[in-house]
Amino acid sequence: MLEKTLRAFQSVKVPGGWQVELIVADNGSEDCTAEVVNSANHASIEIRSVHEPRPGKSRAQNTAMAHARGEVLLFTDDDVEPADNWVENMARPLLEKRCEAVAGRILLAEDLRRPWFTHLHEMWLAEVREPAAESPELVGASMGIHRSVFEMIKNFDEELGPGATGFGEETLVWMQMMKAGLRIHPVNDTFLIHRPDPSRLLRCAWLSAAARYGRTNAYLMYHWQHSQVACPALRVFVLRMKLLLRRLPRRSAHLDAEGCPAWEMSYLSRIEELKRFIETSGKSRNYGSGALRGSSNLTKRSNCNRVEARDKNFY
Repeated sequence: MLEKTLRAFQSVKVPGGWQVELIVADNGSEDCTAEVVNSANHASIEIRSVHEPRPGKSRAQNTAMAHARGEVLLFTDDDVEPADNWVENMARPLLEKRCEAVAGRILLAEDLRRPWFTHLHEMWLAEVREPAAESPELVGASMGIHRSVFEMIKNFDEELGPGATGFGEETLVWMQMMKAGLRIHPVNDTFLIHRPDPSRLLRCAWLSAAARYGRTNAYLMYHWQHSQVACPALRVFVLRMKLLLRRLPRRSAHLDAEGCPAWEMSYLSRIEELKRFIETSGKSRNYGSGALRGSSNLTKRSNCNRVEARDKNFY
């Protein structure tokens, strides 16, 4: 997939006078990643890799940022095909200081689209057809952040993201930027195509993703939002019973078949969220209330949110 992505970047245009580098964060690969990167080329973009042996996407991104020389940082994945104006249109608002971050359009490859998709399926495959007009949420496959932002919020939280909870490293950055009153603009005049591995459409993959989303949500709720949950163990029990009853007519569904209903994904995500929240409760919070930098020494309880309504509205 990386080879196809680097080949697609050959068509990306770079405005005259711009200095652009494309950094591949090699997160401890044991295949031919190094050879693929070394064989890639672009007339106007320097392509190089940095090695981060410790597993975790957030660690890899932090290492890449430490080696990056530009003031504007664009982020994407290794399974995408960018439009030829992606670099220019994503970077220009940041270079012109019109905002501190940009959120781009991400379109799922048409051959991977299925008639049973709901908005939840599309969202979990990182599709963003049109970023929200006001303070759009950042999605790692197509986003840009001015380097100055990371002077305020430190780096990506290494307890989040693939290789850790599974998701959420860019979500926390977005939450921190919102707390700091920083500007995030949508970029609708470019896009990239997301072409994930087809195995992500299998039921087992959706169920696995649901658990990872639940763990991520629990981390954000506890450590950043300082949320409280009334009777979490009872909620887990009730949700498991509801899930069992809804699954009875579908007990023959195979894990290696395509598709998974959104209700099943939502139930599993919420159950895992509550379970992880119970496990985490009582530990020191990584972020103080409203703090922009992680610290286990910051205040533990302040400005807490109540989340009882979620069980009614989640499904």
